[in-house]
Amino acid sequence: MSSQPSSRFKPRNDPITFEVLRHRLWQINDEQGKTIVNVSGSPVATEGNDFNVALLNSDGEVVTVGPYIIAHVSAISVIVQSAISLLGSNNIHEGDMYLTNDPWMGAAHQNDVCVIQPVFWDGQCFAWTASVIHQVDVGGPRPGSWNPLARSVFDEAPRYRMLRVVRDGTVQPEVVATYLTNSRLPDLIELDLRAQIACANVSRARLYELVTRYGLETIKNALEDNLDYSELLFRKKLAELPDGEAYGEDHMDHDGLSEELYTVRCRAQKKGERILLDFCGTSPQAPGFINTAYAGALAGAFSALFPYLCPDIPWNAGVLRLVDTRIEEGTVHNARFPAPVGFGVVHATHCTTNATALALGKLLAASERHHADAMAGWSGSPFVYNIFGTDDQNQPFATMLLSSDVQGCGARAFGDGFDVGGKLTAPQANVANIESIEGSYPLLYLYRRRTRDSGGAGEWRGGVSAEVAFTVHHASEMDITPNTWGVSLSATGGLLGGYPGGGAAVLLKRDTDIAQQWRSDALPQSFEQLNGAALEILPAKCSFTMKPGDIFGSVPHGGGGIGDPIRRNPERVAADVRQRLVSAEWANRIYGTVLDGNCALDYEATKLLRQRIRRQRIEEGRSRLPLPPGAGEQLSGELISPYGALYESKGWLFCGDCLKSLAPADEPVKSYLLRTRRPLASAGPWIGLRKGKDRLDFEIWEYACPHCGALISVEQRHRQDDEDLQDFIRYGKSHVVARPATSAG
Repeated sequence: MSSQPSSRFKPRNDPITFEVLRHRLWQINDEQGKTIVNVSGSPVATEGNDFNVALLNSDGEVVTVGPYIIAHVSAISVIVQSAISLLGSNNIHEGDMYLTNDPWMGAAHQNDVCVIQPVFWDGQCFAWTASVIHQVDVGGPRPGSWNPLARSVFDEAPRYRMLRVVRDGTVQPEVVATYLTNSRLPDLIELDLRAQIACANVSRARLYELVTRYGLETIKNALEDNLDYSELLFRKKLAELPDGEAYGEDHMDHDGLSEELYTVRCRAQKKGERILLDFCGTSPQAPGFINTAYAGALAGAFSALFPYLCPDIPWNAGVLRLVDTRIEEGTVHNARFPAPVGFGVVHATHCTTNATALALGKLLAASERHHADAMAGWSGSPFVYNIFGTDDQNQPFATMLLSSDVQGCGARAFGDGFDVGGKLTAPQANVANIESIEGSYPLLYLYRRRTRDSGGAGEWRGGVSAEVAFTVHHASEMDITPNTWGVSLSATGGLLGGYPGGGAAVLLKRDTDIAQQWRSDALPQSFEQLNGAALEILPAKCSFTMKPGDIFGSVPHGGGGIGDPIRRNPERVAADVRQRLVSAEWANRIYGTVLDGNCALDYEATKLLRQRIRRQRIEEGRSRLPLPPGAGEQLSGELISPYGALYESKGWLFCGDCLKSLAPADEPVKSYLLRTRRPLASAGPWIGLRKGKDRLDFEIWEYACPHCGALISVEQRHRQDDEDLQDFIRYGKSHVVARPATSAG
């Protein structure tokens, strides 16, 4: 625990030295990342940025994290502390480096290989360096090391616990050879490993330079000052947020073996200067490979907490001193050994991020001071696919391709989400150029373009994703293994009356006439323009072989929306239609906007249509309780606390649209709102495309003001549910969370 009891930060070093050294530590960590990009030959690292780096103090507390995949290093302390526990501090020496990919040692999954290094001065360990790269194939029964058929970790890639790959500054050839012997791509994997060793050497040299210049005690103080500084800033941030509990959940609809449903539940309980992330009620561990070990749950939670609550606070373990977690063993994100965990980092871990982010978004939306930081759900599920085969020159090829970084970002409380902005867990998201991929692998793209109607509808629209289609070229066949989730629901929730973003889709059309169309100079831009077999909408996880003429398509998630869509400025809707972000059909259906054939706005028709939509909500909605005596009074005087599409004043909650009272502030307001249960497809054309077992498990629940029909909340709920969720609960009071800044006018 920090020794800083005061609200004013007092560094151990003088203030100028503190500022100089904390920026220097950031630069050293940044140089670690640049070294990996420059040395690694893997496009996963060099173009996809699927790696990260960190510096830690002697106890394994994270001091700096890189801007790449947050989940790789947000729980890196578990790995360092596992190394200290396993090896013993007396067996850890200067010049040593250790490799691990064991999820029960803290690795994200077996492909995410971590290299850690203790840094000594005069025989004293004062810091650690760490790097993680997703290495394309580390062995196991399946190319790419993901085995969708795995029923235990013994069906997956081998795990390594603290292999000493470097001893006393010298690479150990027998250890490296043992590690590489299991890979189908040993040359590529060795380049990744050499890049990690190089980045460790660089960071150690830079730390030595600092100690030589400033002295060991000053550098140790700088490491601790970084943690204390973040702790103090986060303590102040928590004090500014309202006390209470916010709830979020997310669902995975495939476990690798079958289309079963798994739910991660998060209750963010904020009280005073601490926050508890309670995940009790999360689904039990799965028989398939979507599980993660305990460190994966931590990484998922922190990957949401950092960007949501700490956009202006350095991300390190000082923040985490004020965070408590409650994670049940034997659940999908804290699986018991020997559960299969090979794909957990992009499933249970990422699902934990989504659930945490939704809860934290509601917490922020209920804050007067930090309301503008609220965001709807980002990017849904990762979408990755491994390709393998032999080309026409009899050369083997293999890689992992990403659609994860062309997803839509969640809307913000003051603006639209970024289109094709990437995932929340990767601030410096990147995706390889199509030309680079086509130059390296035997395939050709039909397109990579923004996916119309994939952004969640709202007063502020969620960002759209980018869909991809490609075919085999200069190879007789290609094995492909797509992995995602959310093909029968959405993993990007909306806020404050906004709708969830579009879900994922895995598409395949065989035996098309694409070659003939290309020869005749046609450029088909959709599956509908291709002749061939019927379009297949595949499960979230599958494996198949493609041949020339077969077309594979991936559609990743769009971002969630914020606010009632019919409050969106109609000029913005018209602009979205002109830019092919929203179709004219959905502009009319969900935004209540009327356009002519040239996308010109009909103001009067739009006004009448939006009035009709409000009346329809009132006619179709059903309240569980009659409005209490005194409801319907017009709000007068000062608006007190905003709770989303609601305001609190004089002990009552008022609709933020018509400013009429709904319920006493100490009662659960949703019981008095109009609730309409609609088909999942009412949220947009890209949600729930695949119908597992010929049915959809989820519905859209709309909550509207009984006086004016304004949407207060929109939820994706299981069709067997019947109870209302209270989105935000102050201690002693219940509220739906707060309204967005208006986009009208």
